Amino acid sequence: MNNNLDRNTNNKNTTHKNLQILNDLNLSAIFENTNDSVWAINSSYEILYVNHVFAAAFYASFGSKLQTGSNLLYSLPQPLQAVWKSRYDRALNNESFSFIDHVAAENVSLYIEVFMNPIVINGEVVGALFFGKDITRRKLDEQRIKESQLLLKASIESQKDTILFSINKNYEYLYFNSAHARVMKFAYDKEIKAGMNILDCIPIDADRVAAKENYDRALRGETHSNIRQYGDEHMAYYESFFNPIINEQGEIIGASGLARDISERIKAEKDLRKSEQDLKDLNATKDKLFSIIAHDLRSPFNSIMGFSEILLDKINDPTFTEAEKYLKYINTAANDTLTLLDNLLSWAKSQTGLLHIRPRTTRLSAHILDEINQKKLVAKAKNIALNNSASEELEVFADENMLRIVLRNLISNAIKFTQRGGEIRVFASKTADGVEISVADNGIGINNETLQKLFNPTLQASQTGTANEKGSGLGLLLCKELIEKHGGKIAVESTAGKGSTFTFFLPEKK
Repeated sequence: MNNNLDRNTNNKNTTHKNLQILNDLNLSAIFENTNDSVWAINSSYEILYVNHVFAAAFYASFGSKLQTGSNLLYSLPQPLQAVWKSRYDRALNNESFSFIDHVAAENVSLYIEVFMNPIVINGEVVGALFFGKDITRRKLDEQRIKESQLLLKASIESQKDTILFSINKNYEYLYFNSAHARVMKFAYDKEIKAGMNILDCIPIDADRVAAKENYDRALRGETHSNIRQYGDEHMAYYESFFNPIINEQGEIIGASGLARDISERIKAEKDLRKSEQDLKDLNATKDKLFSIIAHDLRSPFNSIMGFSEILLDKINDPTFTEAEKYLKYINTAANDTLTLLDNLLSWAKSQTGLLHIRPRTTRLSAHILDEINQKKLVAKAKNIALNNSASEELEVFADENMLRIVLRNLISNAIKFTQRGGEIRVFASKTADGVEISVADNGIGINNETLQKLFNPTLQASQTGTANEKGSGLGLLLCKELIEKHGGKIAVESTAGKGSTFTFFLPEKK
């Protein structure tokens, strides 16, 4: 009987003390209308107060209904009791703190930011008061932002040809992606780090000056772009965009750069322009060939046919004494036609990529003498002297067939444009890095206007010879192409009425 009286007395005392705490805190009046969870316990973990938000959330998470006076720890699932006991004990030991807790249960996933505070009355900790704020939406937003940032970073990093960086007003790196780091390593052999001065990482003066100008324009508030080539040994074209970085107060605090490697695009554009030029050159070549076939090739055949018909008519006429003269005309026309056909064939091969150079070391004088001997009859018909001053020991590194085509054309042209009784001289000399061969005549020369057209396939540069020989201009174009295939060059010096000297250079064997 006495035990029951004592128990009733203790319950009344506890209830009275709890009601006193509630009255002192006035929790119900303050917290019942908030959207946050609020609850309080005494030092024995017994519930002093729970608002409806906390009670509903606790029931949704763990399926338990909370009552004032019940032990909050025992209301939790067993795995969570130790965790929350340690937290409650910190508050009951007069510590204020906060944390974020993830509540995961069946069909429930919440993020709660919890603030834990001791309840102190008359200097004594009599319990603890807790606020729980549902920050699930904020956490999900943060997670989405983080995922977006990771996605953006991954997207930027996946663009191997797109570089991105930002600097402060002192040109120091704030950020750069891996593509920019690779470019700096590739172009300048520089390992960059955040905080480095970007200008100090560019060792090439011209690149550094250009980069600083771009950054300064952005740091002055100007948005601009350009296309420029960077690097020394490893060069690439980049299209770059520069923008100021402006804070919320409208102040410029740095600059950003975005660049894309457009080397392939530039190369494609160059290739396209080259293809267009090649097409124009091919069309000019085609027109040139058609013109030669239609006009220049017909003319010598007309001469051959005309003179041969005269000879046939006079073959039985004992009074006809000009047979030798007509035979010389026929021979000259046949030689010119053969040279023209050879040139046409070689030129066509050259333009279609079928003319391949096969150079070897060969004695120059032997080829000069062979070509002079082949042209002796033509030169004799005009009483022109052909002289060779090249040393017998002089050697060149060249394709023999191409060398002879060049010599043949230059000697033929000299004969064509030299008057009767004139002289042609072929001479050669050793230079520091090759051999120079010249064919000089004292013929009619070339005026300045024609000189400008000599090696241009789109312009007509042919002249009529001193014996009315026809010319196509193709021979000189072919000479230039063949010499350049050897890595050499050709030049001409001429004065109208005084003769011409064509000189070509062949480099030594590499």
